[in-house]
Amino acid sequence: NALPNWTSQLVSRLERYKRYPSEAQSRGETGVVRLAFSVDRSGGVHDVRIVGSSGSRVLDTETLSLVERAAPLPEPPPELAGRNIPVVVPIRYNMR
Repeated sequence: NALPNWTSQLVSRLERYKRYPSEAQSRGETGVVRLAFSVDRSGGVHDVRIVGSSGSRVLDTETLSLVERAAPLPEPPPELAGRNIPVVVPIRYNMR
């Protein structure tokens, strides 16, 4: 149960720091960026990269900035083995 709980905390933290760039909003750009990174035992973020583009340079660039703003992230649970835990999350940008 630790992994889904941690993943939920991680996504919640990223959502809290997400910004929808006004440039993308004014053009009506939407999309999903698949963001990959690893989290160390202290919640530090490493090896941030996009593994699936939204199709918008502005949204992709914002997503890379997002993870840096949100750091440090929640610490991984002890049940997860390894020094750095790999993560891939979708970051959605929708017009409301």
